[in-house]
Amino acid sequence: MATVEERGPHQFRAKIRRKGVTETRTFETRSEAEAWARIVEGKVTGDEYQDRRLVRDTTLSQACQWMSDTLPDTPDAKNKRSKLTYWQGTEFASWSLASLRPADLIRWRREVLDEDNAEDDETAGPAAKVGPQTVVHRLNVLSQVYKRWALAHDQDINNPVIEGVRPGLPDGRNRRLRDGEERRLLNACRASSRPWLRSAVVIALETCMRQGELAGLTWERVKLDAVYPCCDLLKTKNDRARRVPLSRRAIAAFRVLRRLTNGSTVLPVETGRGIAHAFRDVAPDEAFPDLRWHDLRHEAISRLFELTDLRDTEIMAISGHLRPEMLARYTHLRADRLGARLPGGKNAQRK
Repeated sequence: MATVEERGPHQFRAKIRRKGVTETRTFETRSEAEAWARIVEGKVTGDEYQDRRLVRDTTLSQACQWMSDTLPDTPDAKNKRSKLTYWQGTEFASWSLASLRPADLIRWRREVLDEDNAEDDETAGPAAKVGPQTVVHRLNVLSQVYKRWALAHDQDINNPVIEGVRPGLPDGRNRRLRDGEERRLLNACRASSRPWLRSAVVIALETCMRQGELAGLTWERVKLDAVYPCCDLLKTKNDRARRVPLSRRAIAAFRVLRRLTNGSTVLPVETGRGIAHAFRDVAPDEAFPDLRWHDLRHEAISRLFELTDLRDTEIMAISGHLRPEMLARYTHLRADRLGARLPGGKNAQRK
């Protein structure tokens, strides 16, 4: 129980006696003594008092700006700042952090994705402003705003980005090269006006490199004559450098490119878009239905599972995935090979 006693001029003693715990402190005003008593009594009883004025007085826009100002100067931070700017331009920008609720975000999501007009089994409708993946990214950054701001300001605040707020995502692309397509694709590249394109396709299929990683690769990071030939990727999608081993076929493709180019970069393009545009010219939907450049990376990773005995962690090191669950979509490719390792299987040890 908390009590406040006047002990003299400008002396007010607050006393807390609860569950065998006694604490006292003297203040100059009664209001200060009472405020301290509420806080300490809350800690003792587990019903801690917290001044909610800071949460109520801080708008979402202010919290987003605070987070933007505290982010480091990295490519990932640049991406997050663009999403923070987005939230600062929404109807929620002037709302108090304490006011935003999951229901508000679900309403926003339904409007942005045009969910009410979506076809069966579709996440977004025909008038969707962005795709479901973009909505997820924006909500993830908003969730980080609440978590980081609350931690930095020692505030207990409900994060509105809870389960059920994020939209469901469509399955990832599973386009594989079909019978004869690789040969036809390489022939189409050979006949194109871009002599480097065929080698670029081979490298993508052999190394799992993303188009941006290949576009930014310089010759000084390509080690063709090393004991173990490799490429050192310093700039990747997740900002983590990695070393990619090179197969004989990849080495041959790099040597062809070395004879074709005189600059410091492996390919004569400035960005990954240059590769994608060149690819679309030789692989139109009429000849290669629904085939995109990024499908070559999916094909390459699938082949590592199908044609090698590399462990998942080793494939992650090559592909640049950060978590094992990101490879879950590929693990089924080895299911038909597991039988040989079962008792009595083809390769089981005989006793």
